[in-house]
Formats: sequence, structure tokens, C-alpha cells
Amino acid sequence: QSPRAPGLKRYSLVLPEDLFTAIQQLADQRQTTVVDLIRRFIKLGLIAAKIEDTPRAALIIRDGDTERQIILL
Repeated sequence: QSPRAPGLKRYSLVLPEDLFTAIQQLADQRQTTVVDLIRRFIKLGLIAAKIEDTPRAALIIRDGDTERQIILL
């Protein structure tokens, strides 16, 4: 096993092929890696979870004049 930088943990993740393909295509469009994109998604999810646990706070997605409130299940 190769040495890792201190503070890093390894986690093996199995994804459905269609989900992996969508992430790979987005990573290619953004000129980044799948791993980097998944890390960004996790960070965004942690922010969303924190907002969900904060009274009177909401995560709002705005697309032009349309707004949607995001609720985590």
C-alpha cells in the first residue's frame, strides 16, 4: 500500500454506472477529476446538512426568477 499524506482517509465507493457516467461527464466539462468533483459534492452536502439543522435557515436554489427550497431527507 502506498503511503498517504497525514490526515487523509481512504473510502471505497461503488456507484451505479449511470451516476458515475454523469459525474465523469461533468468532471470532463469542468476540466477536473471525478474525485475532486465528489469531494466538492460532499462539502456542499455538509453545508446543506448544517443549514437543515439551523432553525429558521433554508437552502434556496435560484435559477433566474425561479426559486426552490432544498430539503434533505
